[in-house]
Amino acid sequence: MIVIRLHILVAGKKVSKAPKIQRLVTPLTLQRKRARIADKKKRIAKAKSEAAEYQKLLASRLKEQRERRSESLAKRRSKLSSATKPAATA
Repeated sequence: MIVIRLHILVAGKKVSKAPKIQRLVTPLTLQRKRARIADKKKRIAKAKSEAAEYQKLLASRLKEQRERRSESLAKRRSKLSSATKPAATA
């Protein structure tokens, strides 16, 4: 059994106090603790990988959006320039 003891000074004497209800540290409780910690690490790793994947998706969509916008602006500019050229020559 592992019990956390508190050492204090009372009236000049060292006194050791322990909780009345003791939780036994058994191999099963340690196993469950390890499993909890492993699950937590797994969740953190999964969240990080999903976040990176999402950022990559956002970047690609933003790039596509920029390309589409530049294409539409280029079309608009070419229309405007072609519309003004005949008027200027005539």
